[in-house]
Amino acid sequence: MQPSTPLASALQNAHALRAKKGMPFTDLSTPIPSSAPDLFSNDYLSITTNSQLRHNFLEQVNGTRNLFGSRGSRLVAGNTPEHINLENYLQHFFNAPAALLFNSGYDANVAFFASVPQEGDAILCDELIHASCRDGMATSRARRAIYPFSHNSVAAFEATLEQVISKHQQISAGKATLFVAVESLYSMDGDFCPLKEFLSVLEQRVPPGCAHLVVDEAHSTGIYGSNGRGLVAELGLEDRVQTVLHTFGKARGITGAVLLTSPTVRSYLINYSRPFIFSTSLPYINLIAIDCSFSAIGSPVGDQLRERLHKLSTQFSDLLLSALEPVPKSILRLPESHLNFGALPVPTPIFPILTSRPLQLATFLQAKGYAAQPIPYPAVPRGQERIRVVVHAENTEDELREFIEVLLQWAGEQPPPKREEDEYARRTAKEAHSAHVHEMLIARYGAQAYYTNFLDPRFIIKIIRRTLLGLFRR
Repeated sequence: MQPSTPLASALQNAHALRAKKGMPFTDLSTPIPSSAPDLFSNDYLSITTNSQLRHNFLEQVNGTRNLFGSRGSRLVAGNTPEHINLENYLQHFFNAPAALLFNSGYDANVAFFASVPQEGDAILCDELIHASCRDGMATSRARRAIYPFSHNSVAAFEATLEQVISKHQQISAGKATLFVAVESLYSMDGDFCPLKEFLSVLEQRVPPGCAHLVVDEAHSTGIYGSNGRGLVAELGLEDRVQTVLHTFGKARGITGAVLLTSPTVRSYLINYSRPFIFSTSLPYINLIAIDCSFSAIGSPVGDQLRERLHKLSTQFSDLLLSALEPVPKSILRLPESHLNFGALPVPTPIFPILTSRPLQLATFLQAKGYAAQPIPYPAVPRGQERIRVVVHAENTEDELREFIEVLLQWAGEQPPPKREEDEYARRTAKEAHSAHVHEMLIARYGAQAYYTNFLDPRFIIKIIRRTLLGLFRR
């Protein structure tokens, strides 16, 4: 038995607190279930099991002399002709001004946001932006000027932008930059950023050259746009978005990432970003795999996989919405963003199935061989607990129907909702109104003030006073 130490006690207490909150905890000693069809991984195009991709990869590997480590970072011994050729290919493929390879999307986001924003700049970000962006922002020169806005809300975006411009007048004067951080497709909610609307607001309110929009395409690359170029390309916005991140570990089935940006930003990242400078560059075998993946996904086979994925996603939405109609909302439901699936710009393959009993549902699905993972509070807000289902190109309609039957079997075995779960169901009926109120508060008081001061009694009194005065004046 290991002796107790202050560090061990502190870490064990942290584990105990996590368990008390009902958060999942694992030591990764057992593999995820895999006997049922894959409905939970990020392998959207089922490319990791594609036989043609495997054949092409092995053929290239067999004909390559350099295969393993790249021997160092890009600034030391790892800047090989193969790395340069791949970057040139990606720059051309995405029709970008410049391209820079990274070992992961996490590294790329941290590198960009930690180094590129300068003193006097400001960062406007969606409240659900990925942790990698937040980690980079935390060490940025602009870390004291970070302004979150309500998720995907054009009204909140515009209101927060007005606040930022008012507070940081150097931006309006053309002497500083406003960075905007969003994701094209959000992995947890499966909803899309209103990129066109955000750009319209930015271009009206910020002087030319003073706004820098950064779009993380981690979950949309490969599955949208011509040859899988992503949602920015799908919407025809390449010339209006300053920096785009494409990662290779999801629909593209490999690992690594590329930042598409200006030559000036690329040069700055090479010389100032720590994740790039101090990381060994991608090994040759990864470069071969990336090249093969892009060839496959950019081919007619890739077109077929994308078309099939979109068709299956639409079918799954129709089947699931119909199946869940008689189920109590506290037991199983879809979020508001998925209730009008046909209004989305393109079909999403990500389905958050909300439930007040995520741990029980995940355990049931795992027993059936599914790789389901619970996402409970506090990982998500109360009332938003879920499992996350992902449709894949190689799923079949029968597999989707069978999974829905398993969901309904679990729901049918559940005891009647408890009082607190009934309250959960009542809250779902008020979501649209609550979201509207939330947006109005942000529009009036600004996102930064709202997020940082909403627990301050003086701020609450201020809200009440203004509301009463408004009613009186009417």
